[in-house]
Amino acid sequence: MRLGSVRKLSEEEIQERLSLYAERSEPKIRDEVVLQYSNLVESIGRRFMGACEPLEDLVQEGYLGLIASVDKYDGEKGVKFSTYATHFIVGQIKHYLRDKGKIIKEPAWLQELNQRMTRVIEALNQKHGRAPTEKEIADVMEMPESTVRELLTTREVFKVTSLDGEKDDGAGPKESEKIADVKLISFQLPLEDKIVLEAALDRLKDIEQQVIGDHYYKGLNQTEIAKKLDISCNYVSHILRNGTKKLKKILATDEIRDTQIQRTHVSKRTRQGEDVGSSMSVVDSTTGLYSQQYFLQRLDEETSRACRSNHRLAVMVLEVHLPDEMDNYTRMIRLDDYLYNLSQILRNSTRKMDVMARVGDTSFALIMPHTGDYANKVGERFVGLVDSFEINTGHKHQSLTSTARFGIAKYPEDAFTGRDMLAKATKSLSISVEDIYGSNTRIERKAA
Repeated sequence: MRLGSVRKLSEEEIQERLSLYAERSEPKIRDEVVLQYSNLVESIGRRFMGACEPLEDLVQEGYLGLIASVDKYDGEKGVKFSTYATHFIVGQIKHYLRDKGKIIKEPAWLQELNQRMTRVIEALNQKHGRAPTEKEIADVMEMPESTVRELLTTREVFKVTSLDGEKDDGAGPKESEKIADVKLISFQLPLEDKIVLEAALDRLKDIEQQVIGDHYYKGLNQTEIAKKLDISCNYVSHILRNGTKKLKKILATDEIRDTQIQRTHVSKRTRQGEDVGSSMSVVDSTTGLYSQQYFLQRLDEETSRACRSNHRLAVMVLEVHLPDEMDNYTRMIRLDDYLYNLSQILRNSTRKMDVMARVGDTSFALIMPHTGDYANKVGERFVGLVDSFEINTGHKHQSLTSTARFGIAKYPEDAFTGRDMLAKATKSLSISVEDIYGSNTRIERKAA
């Protein structure tokens, strides 16, 4: 979901919308409220990045929690909605991490820092006879309160996994106590995160890259780095402090992840003789949307989630028909630009929790969690956007426009599986479910 030009509502106006939604349950009202808290969802999602899950997935789960909070909120209880929503967002992300069933290994440097924090908390607890505040912990550990808050959240992430991974049977030490204190730490990040991190590091000065690399990747302390680079410890501390601040700003820039992934895949596509379609690609290199193969994977996941959580789900397939007047020059030279620009317009008119992909030469698909009849309005809006978007033919005084048709399928009314939903959605279109499932790499090879 993107705020874009949406007006920021006051607390009173938000409460009015929530009361109205409790009476009418109109998706349009709910979406208006959800749009107001997109920054809250992304902020909470970033707290859980220590779990090594893609930020987009964490944010999407956060939006599911936010939507659930709107559905269940009761203003008469006297609880502020932002506080109420925060509990649902955090809970949904933790539930997702637990369901993921993935072993999340705590890095050695983080484990050491958490052990130090545990000792500080215990000492402060004994001193004051109560649980210490974040400020009290930060003062003793000589670090900002925001860092302490992030560390406490990260501790909760690893606590979630330990519920399933460790059993305290009293026999022998726990697995976490058996981890060796190693210097070299290998960051097990998803490919998309590595692309973003490498791109961000490249924008730092050489000395900043060297110090940050030695400290966070090789586990050297400030004294060891100072001796290695023949500089003072104070200067090392200064570089670490300013360098990490710069990285935070770079990584917090909106859309940097999508941009870097897209550029990487476009550069792969242009390499002579390389078969891009031979490997799994998350992003379609022409449009910048999700790829057909990734879409099918997500469709199965979202259908399972809808079944487990007993909520509605809609899938739309949009078929764009190019004008007959398009000449060979326009098709060969201008078509990729048209598809890319159209894709961005369509994507910007959807919610962040929606999953949009290219599933045919000129066909797109959209997964819309927590959506029922409102999906038809989304389809009509997409058709209007396609109708109004002009194709640059390269010729003066000649502009063309495409037309579009769409098909909708809903869970559980129309089908119970992802494949059956696509079959229903494509029933009246020229693209079929067999086209989508038949050749997952066809699009990338044609685009190349």
